[in-house]
Amino acid sequence: MIRAVAENGYHEATISQITEAAGVSRRTFYTYFNSKEECFFDTYEIIAEGLRELARDAASKESDWPAQARVRVATTLQFFASNPDLARFCLIVPARAGDKIAARFQQAVKEVYDELAAGMPAKVADRAPSPAVQQSMIGGMAALVMERVEAGEGERLTALLPDLLEIFFTPYLGREEAVKEARKGS
Repeated sequence: MIRAVAENGYHEATISQITEAAGVSRRTFYTYFNSKEECFFDTYEIIAEGLRELARDAASKESDWPAQARVRVATTLQFFASNPDLARFCLIVPARAGDKIAARFQQAVKEVYDELAAGMPAKVADRAPSPAVQQSMIGGMAALVMERVEAGEGERLTALLPDLLEIFFTPYLGREEAVKEARKGS
């Protein structure tokens, strides 16, 4: 599914291309899935859950919230840099694949925000921006990643880490402190 959709786009990817890429028959495909959409959603969920677990595990080794958020973003960038087709599949394709898939992407944006905000101290959380601004922050971060992938620079996603962290930290820490926090470890 990932290869067929990354190479052809969601609407253009055919069941034949998906089964060929997977090395299975159409009959086998339909044993597991009723449609291309169902296969897409199942694949998306497997990737999302795997990435969440990877980022949570990495963040669990950090003691303070900014470091946890930094590691979550860094882990995500490394994950997508190791296979830019996954970034294309998870971030670029949903906006072009129809309402149901786009809605799942919007839900994922909220989930990413919740993951990055996990462990945030109450005094920082009190400065939380509105849900619309939260969505815009994560959407902007995703847009920068998508831009790199679309430009064929997916392997270099980790270079975005300071900019993405600055976007995320600024509403909570103020610009000056956000820049310092974003540049740690750089």
